[in-house]
Amino acid sequence: MSNIMTVEDRMRSRLTSFLSVALLATAAFLVPASPAAAAPSFRTPFPCHQTWSGETRTTHSPQYAIDFNRADDHGDPVKASAPGTVDVVANLGDTSYGRYVRINHGGGYTTYYAHLSGFNVSVGQSVGYATTIGYVGNSGGSSGSHLHYEQRLNGSDIMVRFSGNLALYFGTQNYTRTAGC
Repeated sequence: MSNIMTVEDRMRSRLTSFLSVALLATAAFLVPASPAAAAPSFRTPFPCHQTWSGETRTTHSPQYAIDFNRADDHGDPVKASAPGTVDVVANLGDTSYGRYVRINHGGGYTTYYAHLSGFNVSVGQSVGYATTIGYVGNSGGSSGSHLHYEQRLNGSDIMVRFSGNLALYFGTQNYTRTAGC
């Protein structure tokens, strides 16, 4: 048996090497290095069995935020919509969000709770679904008591989902917290 490669053997070897490299390059392009983080299972940001009216509109800033209202809601508790860590508790005065809380849920997901009348959490605090983070108010650029709520991914607002279900865009719908009650 000879150790000499024929021209055909060399061509086959080169073709095999080329195809192997091409296959690896294609696989690296198509398969992400790590899986994307799953979205938290968000729940509505108020106590169990309460029904709130949620309004979305194309002129809202940011567009995918929801304004929650119900009769005599000033001072009502606001609940964390998913477990996480409080990373902002701020008061912007009479502008923008006014008093607001931001919760980091990991994987790039955050939630904002704005126009609060008061806070019940501090930066660095771990929260769960049942945690009262603040109270409905009329702070900042608000024209009446309500909860301004947002879900964000990597800093950009996203369409809100509760228990995996997309909120109504654009209009008004009633939401009742029943999950995990």
